[in-house]
Amino acid sequence: MTFSGGEPTRFTYAGLFLTTLSLLQLELFLTRIFSVTMWYHFAFMAISLAMFGLAAGAVLIEVMKKREPHATLANAGLLFALTSAICFTAQLYIPADPERKLWWTIFAFTLIAIPFLFGGVVVCVALTRFPAFTGKLYAADLAGSAAGCLLTIPILNTIHAPTAVILNAGIAALAAAVFALSVQGKLRWIAAAACVALFTVGGVNQSLKKIDIQWLKGGKNWHGGLYEKWNALSRIHVRETDSEPFGWGLSPAFKTNRRLDQLYLNIDSDAATVITRFDGNLGALEHLKYDVTALAHYVRTPTSVLVIGVGGGRDILTALVFGQRHVTGVEINRDILRVLTERFVDYAGKLQAHPAVTLVHDEARSYVARSPEKFGIIQASLIDTWAATSAGAYVLTENGLYTKEAWRTFLNHLTPDGILTMSRWYYEAQPAEALRLTALATSSLMDIGVADPRQHIMVVRKQDSSEIGQYSVATILVSRRPFTDAEIDHITELSKDMEFVPVLTPRFAERPEFEAVATRATYDELVRTYPLNIAAPTDDTPFFFHMLRARDLLKPATYEGMNQKNLKAVKVLATLLGIVSGLSAVAIVAPLALRRRVRQTHSVRLMIYFAAIGLAFMMVEIGQLERLIVFLGHPIYGLTVVLFVLLLSSSIGSFYSHRIGGWIWLLPLVLSAFILVSPFFTRELGPASTALRIAVSAALLFPSGFFKGMAFPIGIKRAQYSHDGAPTAWYWGINGAFSVISSVLAVVIAVFWGVTMTLWVGLAAYTIALIALSGSVREDRHA
Repeated sequence: MTFSGGEPTRFTYAGLFLTTLSLLQLELFLTRIFSVTMWYHFAFMAISLAMFGLAAGAVLIEVMKKREPHATLANAGLLFALTSAICFTAQLYIPADPERKLWWTIFAFTLIAIPFLFGGVVVCVALTRFPAFTGKLYAADLAGSAAGCLLTIPILNTIHAPTAVILNAGIAALAAAVFALSVQGKLRWIAAAACVALFTVGGVNQSLKKIDIQWLKGGKNWHGGLYEKWNALSRIHVRETDSEPFGWGLSPAFKTNRRLDQLYLNIDSDAATVITRFDGNLGALEHLKYDVTALAHYVRTPTSVLVIGVGGGRDILTALVFGQRHVTGVEINRDILRVLTERFVDYAGKLQAHPAVTLVHDEARSYVARSPEKFGIIQASLIDTWAATSAGAYVLTENGLYTKEAWRTFLNHLTPDGILTMSRWYYEAQPAEALRLTALATSSLMDIGVADPRQHIMVVRKQDSSEIGQYSVATILVSRRPFTDAEIDHITELSKDMEFVPVLTPRFAERPEFEAVATRATYDELVRTYPLNIAAPTDDTPFFFHMLRARDLLKPATYEGMNQKNLKAVKVLATLLGIVSGLSAVAIVAPLALRRRVRQTHSVRLMIYFAAIGLAFMMVEIGQLERLIVFLGHPIYGLTVVLFVLLLSSSIGSFYSHRIGGWIWLLPLVLSAFILVSPFFTRELGPASTALRIAVSAALLFPSGFFKGMAFPIGIKRAQYSHDGAPTAWYWGINGAFSVISSVLAVVIAVFWGVTMTLWVGLAAYTIALIALSGSVREDRHA
């Protein structure tokens, strides 16, 4: 018989709510911090570690001797709180570098997994030791996760991220104290004291920052500088730099001995730009005219300009130097705008007060879609969505700016002779990124009815130099109307004077591939035969930087001369999938080997059921997140709205599962409706207000979330009905193990076959689960 502690108390529900709130926040905080301390593709490990910890906790419960559940909840909750603070602080001092110091990195990840193990014990005990109340307890679990999701964004926007982890440990200690109210003894006072101590340490650290990151992507953290600010999107760090004029693609022809006051603006210890001291004298900024990113201003002036990604304000100043009529800068990161308009406002020249400048905090694609204005130039210079989102991997992050749907929006918001210009890296050995940018231009132009796309496209790159190595910067100009002979001559002569290299013009192609990709008749053939996937991304496959096809992964020729970041990111996904599959297999097999009761009482059909719902939940969640993140117009809105609505609706569904559990057979129907109907709403309501888009997203998500929340408590109830003393903790472990696998597999499917395929696979998994559940019922009837 499974040890049951009778009924859960109100303290059990409250403690579980606080524990899962703390668990989800710890996972999201680590994702943000790993984005700074390690390369972005390893931030995804925070999610996998969290989910594996939960599964491992379930295994530990199944193989250990059964104990009184209320005491177990309090003790494990306290260990979760203490290890959250201690293990996190310890790993800050480990020089983790996944590419050069693998063993140190494994040690760091092992430390971080420990608190999730104890958190997993808490969740497993709560959900399996009171089987008659699993539905309500699972509702408290999901409601806590929803609250943690909702609170994470304002916390990260307000509090120093390492401090947030310590304060979050205080919440976990509070949960342990609440659990202990159901237990006799001193444990409640010990947990309460730990809670007070952790909150005190966190409060002090917010001011002193003694607990802080020590390593930045393999290098020692330099704690100096002028300004540091964490938020949900990034860590911003500003320091002084040398006074050489800065430019991504500065012409070799630019010669000067003049010094220039600049500040180095670093984002997540990897992306960077500069803030240039501006006193109103545009003549002092002549070097901006010599950057390859500024080419559009030579052929369209004076006009209105929209800059995507304000950064340190370089593109804003460039537009002013060229005498453009008005420039609107759209910046997704509010704190970057505050750096320019508040913290260093005088240094940056009070750009927001300039009569020709408007600065906007918004996501650029959403802003342009809603704007009634037409722009003469829309410019984006080396803009990347490198925040650690569900995609996890550095070059696999979804980016809504580099899709056909986005470019059609941009092209349709240009004046009749307007230009869309973007700058990306140009790799000499394999210019696939520049080719894909050109393919994106060609496909988008054909979609809006352009007969000969090549007449509308020019690409120019900076000459490679020993300082940069094997890559430089290329700028593409895409015009609404064909470029005139005079404009082509002007860009050609300008390139010669500035020692730039024309890559593609209506008259010339540096390589035959660029001519083919810009020509309607040869576009499809080149895309089909090119070694890498250079087809224009869509909103269903918004992974611009991912260019490996699944069918080409085993071909050695695929990797010749390719950008190694692309290859590394795919290797990370493959390695992660192998690791989590192996560990999950251990989590499933170990109890079978170690516990006779598991071998005697487990049901193959129920095992399939719990595995399938674990696989399906994450598959559908990630698919829904990917589908709606572009529609919501802001990565933070996407993460918060999708996760919060899904968790909250699942919580409600779990709460009512004991009453209307039979309705779970509607789950495939409502999921099918989401897959088929949601593209219509996201397409038609893209320009709507943020509030309306959030409301529509919630309405689309709620039905599927409601029925998804029923799946686990229904399974536990069926297990208890089928077998007296059923190994419910083991079934929970199977569920968690396949959730871990799914968290990686969903990304693999999305980047290779599209977001829609991810959703269909999730739907198929839920269908298999319901078939297995039905088989279990029939099996009992014939027993």
